[in-house]
Amino acid sequence: MSTSPPLTFPSGATVILGPNSTESDWHAARATGIGGSDIAAICGLNPYTSPLEVWLRKTGQFVPRRKDPVLDEAAEMGHLLEPIVATRFIAKTGLYAAEGPGTLRHPAGPWVANLDRVTIEDGRPGVVEIKTRSSYALQDWLDEPPTDVQIQTQWYLGVTGWEFAYTATLIGGQRTIIHRLNRDDRMIADLHGIGEEFWGWVESGTRPPLDGSHATGQLLDRLHAHSTRDVVVANPAEVEKWLKIRATAKEQAEAADIAMTEADNHLKAIAGDKTDVHIRGDLAYSWRPRKGQIAWKAAALEADPDIDPEAYRGKPTRTLRIHMENL
Repeated sequence: MSTSPPLTFPSGATVILGPNSTESDWHAARATGIGGSDIAAICGLNPYTSPLEVWLRKTGQFVPRRKDPVLDEAAEMGHLLEPIVATRFIAKTGLYAAEGPGTLRHPAGPWVANLDRVTIEDGRPGVVEIKTRSSYALQDWLDEPPTDVQIQTQWYLGVTGWEFAYTATLIGGQRTIIHRLNRDDRMIADLHGIGEEFWGWVESGTRPPLDGSHATGQLLDRLHAHSTRDVVVANPAEVEKWLKIRATAKEQAEAADIAMTEADNHLKAIAGDKTDVHIRGDLAYSWRPRKGQIAWKAAALEADPDIDPEAYRGKPTRTLRIHMENL
């Protein structure tokens, strides 16, 4: 089914843009408020988009395009695969899944939502958020959706006023994982508070504080990619503050690296030739063969029988895995 049934929104949300609107109209509607993907980035949980980038876009400022054909293709394939994932959701749950009603806006603030799909369960409407991820992300999805997706989904429940949502995720093009989420009013209230503060910065034209995310660093690299050989006369106190913070962080990171290596060495010595270490009846950690390196070593020896096996002695061929639940 390609269209959703008549929907009601307990929050009082209204459809401000239909589902078949042009892309330019869609971008214009998004610019008037904070959407589900925006709020995850504002919370610092989007690895590719920083709060600063969201602010620049909402204030109508230029944002240099990220040149990453891999991410571009992933986004394009995600869009193309969305109907297929929706079909898998229907097959695995037996529930209804229709296209979203368009762009919604909450009456109490600039909260907007674009729902991938809508489902009906026991006569009640709910959100269906569709994702596609690589096989490397499987572990992140087994027990529950990642935090950024949970935030996005709760945002949609806040906009609609509905009580439940599903996430349907295609992993590696082969495995569909579905999770059901109940409405979390506390999280929604917290997100609205974060959104209100951020939108205040948008309305006042005040740049949000810089954070420590890689996404912000990459954005600054793009914004200032074309440098000029010139001098900036800066505030000494400001510069010295961040230089001192950086130096302290560097020292702490180096000390932490040494401490972690020392701990790993002790754990490896305890394990010895064994793979698993148990304490109090439970698995504490494992030190297992690293398949890729062992396969490479075996392949090299097979290809050239004259290779001295001692040449490989001392090379790391095992991976230490700590089971944090036992600590």
